[in-house]
Amino acid sequence: MLFFKVISTFLTAYIFIYMLYYNLLSILGYAQVKEHVPSRLPNKKFLVVIPAHNEETVISIPVKGFLEQTYPQELFDIYVIADHCNDQTALVARTAGANVITSEDYPKARRHGVGKSNTIDFGLQCIEHLRNYDYLVIVDSDNEISPNLLQRYNDYATVKSDPEAMQTSLLSKKGRGFINHGLNVAFKRSNHFQQSPESLFDCASLLGTGFATRMDIILVHGGFRFKTLVEDEYEELEIISHGGRVNFIDDAYVVNENYSTFRQSIHGLTRWSRGSFECLLRFFFVAMVNMILRPSVKSIHVFCRISTLSKAIQINILWIFWLVQYIEMHYFDVNILFSVFSEQEMIVILIINLTMTFNLIFAETYYLLIKDLGMLKTFWMMAKTYGFQLYYQGINVWAVLTFFKKKWIVTTHGE
Repeated sequence: MLFFKVISTFLTAYIFIYMLYYNLLSILGYAQVKEHVPSRLPNKKFLVVIPAHNEETVISIPVKGFLEQTYPQELFDIYVIADHCNDQTALVARTAGANVITSEDYPKARRHGVGKSNTIDFGLQCIEHLRNYDYLVIVDSDNEISPNLLQRYNDYATVKSDPEAMQTSLLSKKGRGFINHGLNVAFKRSNHFQQSPESLFDCASLLGTGFATRMDIILVHGGFRFKTLVEDEYEELEIISHGGRVNFIDDAYVVNENYSTFRQSIHGLTRWSRGSFECLLRFFFVAMVNMILRPSVKSIHVFCRISTLSKAIQINILWIFWLVQYIEMHYFDVNILFSVFSEQEMIVILIINLTMTFNLIFAETYYLLIKDLGMLKTFWMMAKTYGFQLYYQGINVWAVLTFFKKKWIVTTHGE
């Protein structure tokens, strides 16, 4: 019993630290404290890679977006990696103006990792003279991109002395339903209340698309060898854990397509959560050591970044222990996993957590939406956002129980 109480105590404290950290960051968001990076003459060379699997209906969108950049075209190359496609993705991409690499062209290439990281790494093996590029830029095959994207990568890289990675603002295409709306609001909150404040301390997050990685970092790893189901989070944690820098660019963007059906959202969100749990297992010890021996905003960021599933873990432990207890004793004791904190201490922690939850889910949403939507629509959006959070927590619980299933399920994009 004591073992479970210790685990429950640790997870309760972990959730509290996570909530406290992001609430403190939100103060900088409300104050609109942002880093101003001036424009600089183009001088960085970019390799743009767009992984694709059966994306003939959308692949021309990011290709045309890059060809319409304000950045000099001689300073970047666009490659579409058409991986095991059985449609016209390669033809459409070539017609749009991209270089194309297909899995049929290089059938004997060695494969590493799963999903997107597998496709990107395969593509890099087929591209010559990688050292000629300063940064690798990755966007998804359906993304709309701002015309200043590469210019702002160049500006940040020049002014901030070549950070290891940079993430642009991630926006979401508008759709219907509380899942789409919940993700839209989550991206907006992340951009304003997490990414911008954390970038001040060189520890922003990578979010799957619209990010650039310094090419020497890729080469040191032997390729794009971030092998979890969330290659972006793994790369970010790898960089920051070793003292590297990840910066956020708030005035350039990519627009991503959100899930339009429950089936898509279950597959996609479960993959995210399973990958995040694997990141927790891989980086937990390093995060703890850095928190104790080298405390800093970066070490706290890593510690909190991998703790997003801590509530789901706590719920699973509670359910499993209740089930074992019921099998043995045929009754449930709701106090079975109370932590070693006293009842009064738990009440204080609960009140503080509820206050911080209100800020993260409701107050931040209200702050971001009230000017555009008005009072009634804002409150309705807040309710849908909270519904999405409850839904996502259920996905997290399931993902923790099934994290060992490292299966990448391809989501078909719309037109």
